[in-house]
Amino acid sequence: MSNMSIPPWPRIRDEFAVSAHHLLPASAFDSAPSALSGRGDFVVHETLAAFDRIESAWRALTPRNASPFQTYAWNSAWYHCYAIGNLRPLVFELRRGGATTAILPCYREGKTVRLAGDRICDYQDVVADDREEIAALLRHARAWLDREGRGCHFRFEKLSSEGALYAALHDPERLPSHSLSFEKSFAPCPCADLNGGLEGYLASLPRKMRGDLRHSLNRFEREAPGAEATILRGADIRVEDLWRAASFHATHFRKDGDSPFRDHRLIDLFARVAKDPEVGFQLSFLTMGREVLAVDFGFVRGGRYYGYLTAFDETYARLAPGKCLLLKRIDRWVAEDGVHTLDFLSGDEHYKRGFTGGAAYRVWSMRLMPDDFRNRVRQAGLESNKQFRRLAKRALGMDKGLAR
Repeated sequence: MSNMSIPPWPRIRDEFAVSAHHLLPASAFDSAPSALSGRGDFVVHETLAAFDRIESAWRALTPRNASPFQTYAWNSAWYHCYAIGNLRPLVFELRRGGATTAILPCYREGKTVRLAGDRICDYQDVVADDREEIAALLRHARAWLDREGRGCHFRFEKLSSEGALYAALHDPERLPSHSLSFEKSFAPCPCADLNGGLEGYLASLPRKMRGDLRHSLNRFEREAPGAEATILRGADIRVEDLWRAASFHATHFRKDGDSPFRDHRLIDLFARVAKDPEVGFQLSFLTMGREVLAVDFGFVRGGRYYGYLTAFDETYARLAPGKCLLLKRIDRWVAEDGVHTLDFLSGDEHYKRGFTGGAAYRVWSMRLMPDDFRNRVRQAGLESNKQFRRLAKRALGMDKGLAR
């Protein structure tokens, strides 16, 4: 990438909210339905067998524009691969008249109830008919904490600012009673409109960014005329393709730490979701002869491409193979998959800003806790830590400004 000037991320509200009302009545919750009068039947699934029994209801409830991480197949793969040891499945379901109206996929780790897959996916959300059903499910789940999860609290580590659960937790009228909530910004999610194809997408970007991308693509096609971009979908993805791409990613991982594929459970997860077209998983390669130059793991759902993981061979860095793999697929995405939006998922890497012109939505970390002394202390500590980090970043920015 050239040293281009990148506009700052949009300023997003970063504050915490507190709500304290009267506690709703609660009854015992097992793995069978229980009812709060007029509020539907509430079911808690705590085993993989119980989870598997709600497959058809989950699939029927999932909207077409849901992210891949909300689908039954993704969550099923995660629970079967990762919900082991001290991680216990915990799926909350609301039913009315025998029909499922809301599902919140979670797991329990000690005294913390977290969203399924939160350590390997970029955000998670509730699946529901409408916001009233989400509010009812949250009231039930919050009451469950007082009876069956005493001492626990909800930690929703990654919630999209565009998601339904995020909206519900910011609605004072729908926030569960006798509760405390806390939030902090987790990361931006860069995104861009394709505007009908490659040329429309490039035309929408600032001039300098547009010129950089065109130059990279032209140079690549001039110096690597035999290179080919391949998109594998669904049944076309073989286990050996996954291992090949995972091995390449592990070898060319450029961030601190290890590639996520060092944990082979991630390969197992992808092998499971690749079989289900509902998830929209795609595996892409940029090759020159038999040599791999770049790989990309992503998803297509509801007209949106979600870029999950990518890697490129730095031997060919001057040809920008990762950048070119993305650009060479845009027209095909539009024509073959109906894609209209690129979603780079969470992360503030500069290369993502270069593809989006600085446009982004946000992912937030949120807590929902019973309003008691222990959690008031926890909330005060979380708020103090957030303020300290904010001041430290501000001070660091001032120091950098003085150094210049």
